[in-house]
Amino acid sequence: MNRSLLFFLVLTALSSEIIYAQAPTPAKTYQNNPVGMQLFQVGYGLQSTNTTVDGAITLPDNSVNIKTDFGYLRYAVFFKLFNKLSGFQAVVPFVWIDADVLGVNRKNSGLGDMTFIFGTAIIGGQPLTLRQILQTPKTLGLAWSLGITAPTGSYSTDKLLNPSSHRWQIKPELGLSIPVKKFDIEFNAAAKFFTENTESPSLLSITPSKSVTQKPFFSLTNHTLYNFNQMFWISFDAAARFGGETTKNGTAEGNSQSLFAIGGSAGLIIPNIHHQFGVNYITKVAGNDYAPEGSILNVTYSYVFGPKFDETLRKIKK
Repeated sequence: MNRSLLFFLVLTALSSEIIYAQAPTPAKTYQNNPVGMQLFQVGYGLQSTNTTVDGAITLPDNSVNIKTDFGYLRYAVFFKLFNKLSGFQAVVPFVWIDADVLGVNRKNSGLGDMTFIFGTAIIGGQPLTLRQILQTPKTLGLAWSLGITAPTGSYSTDKLLNPSSHRWQIKPELGLSIPVKKFDIEFNAAAKFFTENTESPSLLSITPSKSVTQKPFFSLTNHTLYNFNQMFWISFDAAARFGGETTKNGTAEGNSQSLFAIGGSAGLIIPNIHHQFGVNYITKVAGNDYAPEGSILNVTYSYVFGPKFDETLRKIKK
């Protein structure tokens, strides 16, 4: 077998960015997987910051402390489409918010907004079986994805902070993966667009709700991964994001964000390829006055399965 099992770690930390909007796209998101592979994932995350749950709107006082816990379920499947590997995933989050805003403790909890992502390979990403992938060296890959977040979560104009963003979010992205011996160099470029929130809560309860529109965010992420062996990898992560100026009731607020963050991630297979664990951490190191402060920690467990996985591995080991 001249190909390691590392490709199975693609989804150990997949797309936590769709839960925490200022987090970068995780490492190994756009590497190849066998046709028919499926995944169930449970995740937990902690976000400490001064921004809304979707990470898009920063509250005006940087001393504001918003602690948000996330639990989520994810399902993903990979299949052949137009002779290229494609994939689909759906995520259902649950959110707990505990915040200190202007000296007042505010709590809220409930279902967050569901996200659906479809993607397919552009360069590389041939639709291979498990046996074929294990016997094929990694090559340069380019893929695209489209993520749609629907306003399905809990929301009330009586609450300053809500599990739902009460608007649609659309995120197209390109992902480039370059294998170099035991390293993988990855670049992801994305944009995120928002529909109008016609019932945005006000900071003061005596003020009526506002109509909020927001310009898109643009982001660039780099992952430099080192694969220790077939079961374990680590990554240094860097991400930049800019844009997102808001307009409330027709008045532009001049609050466009610029943000640079660094962090790390890791993936582990134990005791076998069906069971995978992931962790990633990201924190802001630079940005303008309107960029969110704080950091994000995310951990995941994934159960991976597919057609004839165990049978194929037994035959290859012989």
